[in-house]
Amino acid sequence: MKPAKAQRELLQKRSGGICEICMVAYATNWHHRKNRSQGGGNELSNAMHLCGSGTTGCHGRVTENPAEAYHYGWSVRSGHNPVDVPVWMGWQWVLLLDDGGLEVRA
Repeated sequence: MKPAKAQRELLQKRSGGICEICMVAYATNWHHRKNRSQGGGNELSNAMHLCGSGTTGCHGRVTENPAEAYHYGWSVRSGHNPVDVPVWMGWQWVLLLDDGGLEVRA
C-alpha cells in the first residue's frame, strides 16, 4: 500500500526536498528502512526521502550496500523497530519520529 498523501507531505517537509543521506541532491523516492515484506509499514520512522531509484543515487547505494545501510540505520533488520534504530543523516545521528520530526542523538 502506498503512503498516504499526508505522510508524503510530512516526509517532504522533514527533508525539505533534499536527500536525507547525501543532503545535496533532490529527493525523489520514499525509501522503506524496514522492507514491507519484513513487516515494515509506512510510518515516518520507517521512511527516508532519498535521491535516485533502487539502482541509482543514494537509493541505489542503500540497495547495493546492505552492510553499510544497516550500519548507518538506512535499513533496519526484520527483528527491529525503526523508531528505535538511529539513522546517520547528514552529519549526525538522529531518531526518526512517526510525527515527521526527528530527535538528534548525542
